[in-house]
Amino acid sequence: MNPPRKRPGVRAPGRPRSSASRAAILKAAYQILRERGFAGFTVEGVAARAGAGKATIYRWWQTKGTLAIEAFLVAIAPRMDSIPHTDSAIADLRRQIHVAAMLYRGRVGQLLRELIALGQEDSETSRALRTNFVEPRRQAALGALRRAQATGEIRADTDIEVLADALWGPIFHRLLVTRMPLDRGFIDKLLDLVLGGARAPPTSLR
Repeated sequence: MNPPRKRPGVRAPGRPRSSASRAAILKAAYQILRERGFAGFTVEGVAARAGAGKATIYRWWQTKGTLAIEAFLVAIAPRMDSIPHTDSAIADLRRQIHVAAMLYRGRVGQLLRELIALGQEDSETSRALRTNFVEPRRQAALGALRRAQATGEIRADTDIEVLADALWGPIFHRLLVTRMPLDRGFIDKLLDLVLGGARAPPTSLR
């Protein structure tokens, strides 16, 4: 018995096709975010640019806010998270914060402000932002601080939860509230002040 002939132009569903479609949607979404901001961001616009159907988009993302956040993260996470793991956890943490501040000084910071504002009205967007953006970077900072405790770079009795908030809090205060500069000079002064207070004392000579 001969196998059934495939109809022209019909492909069986498979992961490569879905992955390519998803990547195209996220790329189109981030392009529109950068060009128009969230105010000009629509599912219709993303679908048209990505060559995808609206039904496909809504099958993968519950709201346009969750789509916007995933597109934002996919675009910026490789730049924000490409931090080397060296012998100095404090040096690694300083680099991570400098890279984040550099991104926040530009279009990324403007988009992040819009997405945080959106999260105040949309619980799904707020949850996605906390879960997929804030928490992974907080855990990375806490991991670096734990490593710094283990290597003696900061005091063993330091409350690293408070220390992480003291490092990142002023950055988000400037980004979201005062809009004051996040230049390298400010970041260096912040890091020196906060980390200096947690620095382990030098070993005394006997």
